[in-house]
Amino acid sequence: GGREEWAGPGRMFNGTLLPAVVPAIGPAQPAAGVQQRLQGALEISGDLEVDCFPGSSVCEEESILQQLVREKVISELENKLHVFENIVAVLNKEVETSNLEIAAFRRKSGLDQDVIQSLELKITELHRCLTQKDAGLSKLHKRLQSFEQASYDGVFLWKITDVNRKYHESVTGRVVSLFSPAFYTAKYGYKVCLRIYLNGDGTGKGTHVSLFFVVMKGEYDALLPWPFKHKVTFMMLDQNNREHVIDAFRPDLTSASFQRPVSDMNVASGCPMFLPLCKLQSPKYAYVREDTLFLKCIIETNS
Repeated sequence: GGREEWAGPGRMFNGTLLPAVVPAIGPAQPAAGVQQRLQGALEISGDLEVDCFPGSSVCEEESILQQLVREKVISELENKLHVFENIVAVLNKEVETSNLEIAAFRRKSGLDQDVIQSLELKITELHRCLTQKDAGLSKLHKRLQSFEQASYDGVFLWKITDVNRKYHESVTGRVVSLFSPAFYTAKYGYKVCLRIYLNGDGTGKGTHVSLFFVVMKGEYDALLPWPFKHKVTFMMLDQNNREHVIDAFRPDLTSASFQRPVSDMNVASGCPMFLPLCKLQSPKYAYVREDTLFLKCIIETNS
């Protein structure tokens, strides 16, 4: 307090370096007065220098402390950054491993799909082969059955079972007629079969059993004389052996039914009114017994 507010040249005042300022000296002032004032100024400046040193030391300590704090914070941040970098590296490695596992799984899945598709194709092919084999076995079974039932002397006995069901199927039109197995006039002779309408056909429809003779395409037709001209006899056997139904005819040599076949079988020819239905169903006769009837065909091969 009570100090003058200026300092000597290049001195500190309140922590601030002031420029060298010398008070203006008027020309009227005596030299002794000037010298006295300069001396006072120097004394004041010396006091100010002494007062400024404690403030400067505090500033340096604060600066050092702040520097240490900054360095500590930076060090901690660097450590955290290093930890995070390690975590990111581990995660990247796990992601890469997962991607490789997914790619491997997709490849394996693709291979599995190929294997499944291949197996499905094989199964389909096996089903097709089985179907063909079943059809072939069925065909062989029918051929074997026909061979077993076939005769080679012109005499054929046809056993028909389930007569009642087959009759109703004929009435409803579901199965109008039945074909017998093929038989032969001789080992290398004509191939023929019978066709029956249990509910009648043509003029006998609904009133009679109709029975027809069919000339079939055979393996040895090229060696046989044509047209077919052998007498044919039909018999419905009475299972009591009392009253067989018999009918016979000689072929019409001009009819297409007896010419050499060009398809599997010729048009059937025979007896549309072979047996009245009332007689077939009558309990007086035993044409049907245990739901079974027997038909016999005799071809006169000597004529």
